[in-house]
Amino acid sequence: MVPPPPARTDDDDDPPTDWLGDLPPELHLRILEGVDDFSDCAAFSLASPRLGLALRSGLARFKDPLFAVAMRLLLIERLIAGSFVGSSIIRPTLCEASLRAYAADRRATADHFPWLARVSPALCLSAVEGADEQRAETWALRRGEERGADLRVRILRSGLVQHFEGERDAERMVRTEFADGVVHYYEGEKGAERGVRTEFPCGKVQYYEGERGAERMVRAEFADGEVQHFEGEQDAERVVRREFADGTVQYFEGEQGAERVVRREFADGTVQHFEGERGAERAVRAVRADGAVQHFEGEQGAERTVRAEFPDGIVQYYEGERGAERVVRMEFPAATCSTTRESEMGSGWCASTPPRV
Repeated sequence: MVPPPPARTDDDDDPPTDWLGDLPPELHLRILEGVDDFSDCAAFSLASPRLGLALRSGLARFKDPLFAVAMRLLLIERLIAGSFVGSSIIRPTLCEASLRAYAADRRATADHFPWLARVSPALCLSAVEGADEQRAETWALRRGEERGADLRVRILRSGLVQHFEGERDAERMVRTEFADGVVHYYEGEKGAERGVRTEFPCGKVQYYEGERGAERMVRAEFADGEVQHFEGEQDAERVVRREFADGTVQYFEGEQGAERVVRREFADGTVQHFEGERGAERAVRAVRADGAVQHFEGEQGAERTVRAEFPDGIVQYYEGERGAERVVRMEFPAATCSTTRESEMGSGWCASTPPRV
């Protein structure tokens, strides 16, 4: 492999800023594989700026959120050192927001708390494991030797993780993560937290309204774009509307578990009306965007057209089974006469097949 060109220098031939610029990328990566301290990772990255993220992307240390923290600390330290030349090194302290963000990250681990305590002893994180049957591990802020607000509680036996926000003794739960991937979100002050959202691994999201203990589901969103809307009190929520990605909307009536389709609206403006109990809804009428109305009779799946009303006032009557309906009478608005005949449907109107619920 052809070695990389020497690092650039300025017009005055000052020493290169990339001290490792003459090393081939393969050797860079070999060196990085042996670096396991976040501060060293940050220092190496600054020492060799040309080593881009693409080369580091496969190394776990550089994907950990604490790598970004280490970079920020090192840059602040160098900025301070450059502003106060000749003074002793001033070590910056991590801010509370950074520590809270790390504790909330699913990739966070207590294994890195010693590094946090070393680089920011004035404000860091601590982990305390309970001795009861639950064996709960609690993460909290630590200011010197003083324990601060709780940030996270993990039940070691079940894998459940609870996340908190707020000051010490006023921590409120904002999120609960279960081992199966389900996540609950909460809002409200301590002791009055109410569920507002649940996310499932399949992509489904449920939304809730109501006070703590009486939260009722009002909406469910699915990965395929479908949205379901609900009404009713907790544990009695009933579906009232379903919206599909293609623009179709279904409307329902009835109690929970017995919701029946009463209307279906399509993106082209057609509206179908249904009657019957859940699972046996039959189309009884279809209204098109141009004002034409089609009437049906028959059980679900066998609905046949019996009458068609057109915007110009013409009315056609049909007989025959579904798919073989024939016109037997036509009524015209401008004359008092009517025409009675038997023929196959040829008016351009075809009996629609109602979509299954």
